[in-house]
Amino acid sequence: MPQDGNLFAQQSLEGGSESDSRSLVLPPGGGGRDEQFTRTPRVQSPVPVQSTCPYCGNHIITAITPVPGVLTWLLCTGIVLSGCFLGCCLIPFYVDSLMDVLHLCPVCQQELFRYKRL
Repeated sequence: MPQDGNLFAQQSLEGGSESDSRSLVLPPGGGGRDEQFTRTPRVQSPVPVQSTCPYCGNHIITAITPVPGVLTWLLCTGIVLSGCFLGCCLIPFYVDSLMDVLHLCPVCQQELFRYKRL
């Protein structure tokens, strides 16, 4: 990878000659993306994963926290629409397997990524 931060991608067409190859030059920073997040692979998992924190640089095992997501709210709405509105609609908010999972760095408490159930 070049030192100036530019990314080069080569794309060659199958069965074509050398004159058919094209090169794509992206601006520094990956075309407007924050480079800090492009270096860390996004592993989608509801369980803690081993990773390197892009904020503090420590090698960590993520701390997970269940948070309400789209699936939780859809189930709550479905229960209300089916006629069970006297507290039964809150059940999805107490079941961790129905909620999204927020992965945090245990050292600096920064959000690394979010596992979405739906």
